[in-house]
Amino acid sequence: MKILFLYYTGTYNTRFLTDLLIERWARKEYDSITRVEIDSKTPVIETKGYDLVALGYPIYGFNSPRPFNRYLRKLSFEKGQPYIIYKNSGETFAMNDTSNRVIKRVMWHKKATFRGEYHFVMPYNIHFRFEDDFVRQILHYDRKLIDILSHDLKAGIVRRKKTNPIYQIASFFVSIQKIGGNVNSFFYSVDSSKCLKCNLCVEKCPHENIYWKKGKIKFHHHCDMCMRCSFYCPANAIKIGFLEGWKVNGEYPLEKLSSESGETPAYINKESRGFYKCFIDTFAWIDEEHERIFNPKSSLGNHPGE
Repeated sequence: MKILFLYYTGTYNTRFLTDLLIERWARKEYDSITRVEIDSKTPVIETKGYDLVALGYPIYGFNSPRPFNRYLRKLSFEKGQPYIIYKNSGETFAMNDTSNRVIKRVMWHKKATFRGEYHFVMPYNIHFRFEDDFVRQILHYDRKLIDILSHDLKAGIVRRKKTNPIYQIASFFVSIQKIGGNVNSFFYSVDSSKCLKCNLCVEKCPHENIYWKKGKIKFHHHCDMCMRCSFYCPANAIKIGFLEGWKVNGEYPLEKLSSESGETPAYINKESRGFYKCFIDTFAWIDEEHERIFNPKSSLGNHPGE
């Protein structure tokens, strides 16, 4: 069995999920695994001959990233070639379920066959920083969801996220705001008193939007607001225009938090309120479905949870 991972990543959350999936599947399910991380320089690749194509992306404003959509349109797929979607965001609001609308339309025109979609939670790289105990719990549930995904592929279960026309329309209008990255980039700046001149932002920008000019960091205006530059700046020197008040700086220790042993903190529980309330049902479903699949004798339900 051969699998192809095609994914776009901003602050490397989707890369981390891809690593987890490959680690899991390399041990058991697949003999040959190829991964392609998409940026502005990724060449068009050959997709024929793969038994499964896994499409991964971070959700940006309830939509898939434009660079990812553009790249998929360039590819050719075999008629009936199976594909799955693994997407991620920092919350589980229902409107996120519409984020695949462009991808599914593109793949429908390519005559590929949809085999399911899975929404993983990953920590915010904008708005506010997630606490380590929250991230640890998130990663615990991501691993459980990978177990469910792997089971579904073997069992031929196709999971579809339910949505409605109102969310689809709202998602379309929010997608128009993606031009905001280009506009907002006119207001990006670098605090020269903090800048280490390490060149990290220039080298790592997936869109080649950052450059040097007369000894200073400058910005073009084709930004997709992935936040990689401001998130990973070691001196927190990059100012991101109108979004400066929401900036998160400094990477999460995902490897460390994912590998730590011991009891997983119940950061989200039945008493969680406000923003955190959206995770209660998501985590409960993963627990119930995981138990139903892998410990059926103790499970009360017998539904596939589609």
